[in-house]
Amino acid sequence: MIRPNSRMLKWRWQTVIDEKDRIWLDGDQSCYFNRLMDLAQPIEDNDAVTKRYVDTATERYPIGNAGNFPIIAPDGSGINDSNTSPSDYEAAGTTALHIITPGAHLAYAPAHYARSNMWCSVGLVNAADRRSVKTPNRVTVNINETGYEKVGSLVYDLDLPASWDTIAGTDYSIAANRAGKQFYIYACQPVSGNVPVFVISAASTFPSGYNAVNSRQIVRFHCLCLSVGAIAGHQITGLVTGDILPRSFQDLGHRPKAGFINGIVWGGVTDFDTLNYAPVWKAIYMASGTGASTASIFGAAASVSRDWNAFASDFGSIGCRMMDDAEFQVLCAGIEEEVNIAGSANPTTTGGHVSTTGRRMISNIGSEDDIGVWWQWLSTQGFRVDFDGSVMAAAKTANIVHAAAPGGNPVYVDYDVDGTPYLCCTMATTTADKWVAFSTTHKALIKHLAAIPATAVQLYFDEDAVQPNRLLAAVPHLKNVYVAVQPNAGYKLQITYNAAPGTPGVAVNFDDGADQRLEFISPTAALGVVDIVLDAIAWAYYNLAGTVGSLYRQGIYGDVKLLGGGHWATAADAGSRARHAVGSRWNARTSVGSRFVAEPQ
Repeated sequence: MIRPNSRMLKWRWQTVIDEKDRIWLDGDQSCYFNRLMDLAQPIEDNDAVTKRYVDTATERYPIGNAGNFPIIAPDGSGINDSNTSPSDYEAAGTTALHIITPGAHLAYAPAHYARSNMWCSVGLVNAADRRSVKTPNRVTVNINETGYEKVGSLVYDLDLPASWDTIAGTDYSIAANRAGKQFYIYACQPVSGNVPVFVISAASTFPSGYNAVNSRQIVRFHCLCLSVGAIAGHQITGLVTGDILPRSFQDLGHRPKAGFINGIVWGGVTDFDTLNYAPVWKAIYMASGTGASTASIFGAAASVSRDWNAFASDFGSIGCRMMDDAEFQVLCAGIEEEVNIAGSANPTTTGGHVSTTGRRMISNIGSEDDIGVWWQWLSTQGFRVDFDGSVMAAAKTANIVHAAAPGGNPVYVDYDVDGTPYLCCTMATTTADKWVAFSTTHKALIKHLAAIPATAVQLYFDEDAVQPNRLLAAVPHLKNVYVAVQPNAGYKLQITYNAAPGTPGVAVNFDDGADQRLEFISPTAALGVVDIVLDAIAWAYYNLAGTVGSLYRQGIYGDVKLLGGGHWATAADAGSRARHAVGSRWNARTSVGSRFVAEPQ
């Protein structure tokens, strides 16, 4: 066996006793040592091994300062001085030793925070429970590079002045003063020991009596702006002004990716209720402010008369986004459907409203004004078709036959009582309506009229014109008109406006005798052909407001962004599934705002 002949500066664990005989120390007892020689064999369970050499060597090589706790080096190489003595853990006025808990040791890790269960209100049944904060059963937290642990749940009744850091200035132990307000919970360093002090405050920086060094903000929550009242089946029925919104609790381990955001509620799973709608943080109120100042604030002026693009930029600047179609629907759960705001007028400010039935406009999770107040921009894309008058030849044609002496009578264009154009002719032989076929399935009607109205204008054919501009008439509207083609309304027969159609064109007759066809006198004695048209919605770039680019769209609008919820003037159309699928992203109206959601971290 190779034995050390001098003591190493730091002791190490050694398990091999006799390298040659392969004997290992494997008992209930172990020891630190520098060298161990001539141990009687056999080695047995529970053997304790000592050596005077070890004890005497320790005296010659002290580790750290006398009286301090030793700790094992992080790399396992030996023992170091902890720079901590028992006096650091003695309670004032006593000699009792306060041992550092494992949780407090864990919390020494930089920026550490952990808890056993969610922060919440005590419950929803009793008045005191609804306004009281309940801490998790166990919390470990690093404050100013020191670890602390609290074991056991605490309850803070917000109506008690002792629950607050201060009641100077505004006394938040008065429920009315908490209406629609955001509050903060700090973990603060104790005078001694390793149990943190929890302090509730209205201050967003640090609580009264502490500073930014000896306190750390770990939780935020929001209080109800106006009593919910008694609503059968509603999750937060009975909550009164100043009570805690149960799903508004955020902490360092449960908050948006962008960090703490005021005025939001959680839509996903919790460990204190059974609701589960969508795993996002939803703004309690409609958005107010713009850009980096965008916020969810009770009683603020709602941000309206702004287009979709503006809200997209606003929400992105605070790490949020708009709701999509499905999220809007499910996160509205608990609201009263198909109602609008009392008074049926624009309230201009956010939150605390009732419907025309007198019921509070609030969801199960605590969001306000979801329906029947303002339409809300959603992220979901839609599309609309708006005909701009553009058409194209459909390649479905009918013949107009050249005849030296056309039979039948002239064909005219007239309008019925609702302004719809149609073709007409006095059918001298059959005295019945006729169809002109452009394909096996597409055909246009020529009505038989015993007497042609004075408002009708005669139809002409210009064989030199390009399709579909060959049928001409001096129509009174001074623009092209379109006669319906059966059976598809997308196809139609174009009649091109010409103030003097007889100059380039030749009159068209319908021979309802033996030939049953359209006829004309061709200047070239050639067969005439006429094509119907199909709506052709043009694609083009639309220059968006500002120097931010253009949108390539079809038709006049093309692009649609969904609106959800309904607005103040209508009840029947409002609801969690109400959608307005007409507005393009550049529309801006006083009846339209938006609300943000945030992804969880």
